[in-house]
Amino acid sequence: MKETHVVSIGGDGTFHVLINHLDLATNTVSVWKMGSGNDFVSNWKKPSVPSLSAAIDQGKIQTIDLIQVGAEVKVHTVWGVGFDAFVTQKAHAWNLGIPVLKYILPIARYLFFFKPIGVRIESESYNYTGPAFMVSIGNGPRAGGGFQLFPTAVMDDGKMNLLLIKPPGFFQKLAYVWLVSFGKHNRLKMVEIASMPHCKITLESPGIMGCDGEVYPCQTIDMKVLPEALQLIQ
Repeated sequence: MKETHVVSIGGDGTFHVLINHLDLATNTVSVWKMGSGNDFVSNWKKPSVPSLSAAIDQGKIQTIDLIQVGAEVKVHTVWGVGFDAFVTQKAHAWNLGIPVLKYILPIARYLFFFKPIGVRIESESYNYTGPAFMVSIGNGPRAGGGFQLFPTAVMDDGKMNLLLIKPPGFFQKLAYVWLVSFGKHNRLKMVEIASMPHCKITLESPGIMGCDGEVYPCQTIDMKVLPEALQLIQ
């Protein structure tokens, strides 16, 4: 099959749908920012139309890792369960057409009422069983429309970054929301961060997972990094 180039016009959700329906082995891709979160494309300076066209013509390809979630779903930026996925679900339901408020409104509404979930995390380098306010796995630094969940993440290092938030107290929640905006939340005791090429996460009962701003049902999830799976021109 002849190689072609595809431009995704939208945000993280649009790009998520694209990479899960495109033959990544025979296509290169670009993203033109027009979404609510735009966390993936925030890793690059927004190009002008002429500069992006020139980069495509010259074939300036970067290879980016993806995360395989189960057998069917690929993730380019962030996966999450617990409060993370709950906020994603509410953000869709409450979408008022104002991008900056899409995630902030449900966070403000439910931050102090969300009940932790039971999880088991299994990997070669990190294991945990117990309650969790949220568990997120990221491929890049940003998630949720600008929060720096994984400030040291690199999108082509062959590893995914895990963030576990154990059940926080009232003031810890306030501190987390403030510090995560600057990538300083690792200072909090209820925060644990690790990195690995693959892991398995099991929820105590069936729930939902957020994948790049899209929501899916889940309970037991096997995840692994797909090194250099995406051929990006940005």
